[in-house]
Amino acid sequence: MKHRRQFIKMIGLTIGTSFFADKIFAIPSSHYYIKKPLRIGFITDLHHLQFGQSEDMRMKIFMDEVVKTSPDFIIQCGDFCRPKGSENIMKEWNRFNGPKYHVLGNHDMDVCNKETIMKLWGMEKRYYSFDQNGFHFVIIDRNFLKQDDGNLVDYNTDNFGPAPSPKRNFSDKEQLEWLKQDLESAKYPVIVFMHQPVFITDFYNEIGNADEILQIFDDANFNATKNGSGKVAAVFMGHDHDDRYGERNGVHYFIINSSTYVYADGQPFYFEEPLYAFINLDPKGTLSIEGKNTKYKNAPDSIAAKFPTKISDHHLKIS
Repeated sequence: MKHRRQFIKMIGLTIGTSFFADKIFAIPSSHYYIKKPLRIGFITDLHHLQFGQSEDMRMKIFMDEVVKTSPDFIIQCGDFCRPKGSENIMKEWNRFNGPKYHVLGNHDMDVCNKETIMKLWGMEKRYYSFDQNGFHFVIIDRNFLKQDDGNLVDYNTDNFGPAPSPKRNFSDKEQLEWLKQDLESAKYPVIVFMHQPVFITDFYNEIGNADEILQIFDDANFNATKNGSGKVAAVFMGHDHDDRYGERNGVHYFIINSSTYVYADGQPFYFEEPLYAFINLDPKGTLSIEGKNTKYKNAPDSIAAKFPTKISDHHLKIS
């Protein structure tokens, strides 16, 4: 975040800067009605040790809620922790006995390569998919830099930091070809998780090859109307430390706020309590989000007015 948020953000100029009260988002229904509604514990941008500050307590608070409510699975959407000094973070994470999933974020490779952080997490593949309760879930890796010769290289030991914005946040060709085939064979409505946004972001100059990903989603949904495969229903993203919603060609896009802080005016402004969310999916065709609200520890009014300290404070429910 510290390399990017060096601008004054204007309120109201972008689509869907907040959720709507009591909003339930309609998504394509799954024919797999026999399964019960599915509940997901979601956290993103914890940034443990990002500025030398431990986020053990934030993680504990989230995991206390997870253990108490027992969702069907949990997922962290990137910028999670570091390979050293994260023993307590992983101990908390592993308190949950159910399925646990990871998404790679750019800061996860601040001091290591992808293989190192993936080993800590027990993450076997950097991109992957799975089915559960009548939904198809897809995890995408957007952590590549585009070199001057057009080739892509992995994020590795903060090499993305010095790179100019237009060269950041790409997905490799191998992955995009896999994504096309994966969506073509999906039997159920598709929910996508990625760290860096492809839509509803202010950082228009560092969205990498987002246009290719959006085109793949468009093509998949167009073809789904003919071949009966599952349509892309929703995309969950982090990275921007913001709280946004937008719809594009029938797909719902969410930027979910950081659990920990907003970076502005050259420094982090920390939240008092952690932000996280629970996502509810019903195979009959509804999606709802239950988010958290907090306030800043010591941010000036100018920061508080521009940057939300919430993840959908409307406590959305399934109809």
